[in-house]
This record gives sequence, C-alpha cells and structure tokens, in this order.
Amino acid sequence: MNYFDTEKKQEELLKILKSWEGTPYRHKIGVKGKGVDCIHLTGRVMVEAGVIPKFTVPDYAPDWHLHRTNELLIDGISQFPNVEKFDPATTTLMNGDILIYKYGRASSHTAVYFGGYIWQAIGGDEVRKNSITNIKDRLTTGFRVKKI
Repeated sequence: MNYFDTEKKQEELLKILKSWEGTPYRHKIGVKGKGVDCIHLTGRVMVEAGVIPKFTVPDYAPDWHLHRTNELLIDGISQFPNVEKFDPATTTLMNGDILIYKYGRASSHTAVYFGGYIWQAIGGDEVRKNSITNIKDRLTTGFRVKKI
C-alpha cells in the first residue's frame, strides 16, 4: 500500500510541500526558508512526512552529473527500506511519488509529485510547484513510498 493513501496523509504532505515554496535554491543545503537543493528538498519533505527518520547526503559537486554516469540518486533512494522503484512511463503516478530526472550524464534531479504537479528546488531560483509536463521528457525513474 502507498504510504500516502489516506486523505489525512495527503493533506499533511500537501501542507509540507507548500511550506517549502519560495525557499531559495542553495547547493548542499536543506533549511526551510533559507536554502535547499532538489535532493535535500525531497529528503526533508519525506522526513517531515514521517516516511524516514533522517536523511543524509554524501558530499557532491554541483556539476557531478556532467562528468559521471554513476546513478547516485537512484542508488541512494533505493536503499530506503520502504520505497519501490517503478517506471513512470508505464505507471500511473500517485501523490507522494519521488521522481528522478536526467540532466547531463546521470539522473541528477528529484521532485515530489502531488495532484498533477511536481514540487522541486530549481537551480538559480527557488522551490516551486510546477506542471509535470514541463520536464516529463527527462523523467527516468520513480519511487513509490510504501507502508512498512
């Protein structure tokens, strides 16, 4: 079962996502209202929602995805005990799904899906709610949070 399958859990998730809106983009930071990058946004949202107890990210350069092909994001998220990897091209998205996008040589951007939109931290900008169709062609992998 999906972790966010009840109306209460979905309301909580949407409240958390909205609370991050407007937080400026800052590489390797995850502080609401002060600065956040895409992976820290996804991790902090999942911690606030009670999906995972903590979230740590190894050190990485801002342009790592331009020079390497190893799938750091996919490998890292795959280690969570309560996520299930799926192909977003063949699976109907559900609220709370974690989406991975490819830029450069590796999958290097994350977003959280909710109600036909994605919440993402955008380099040089801020956390925003955006239409999923804007970058759907770069979507490579999804993760569904499951109840344990």
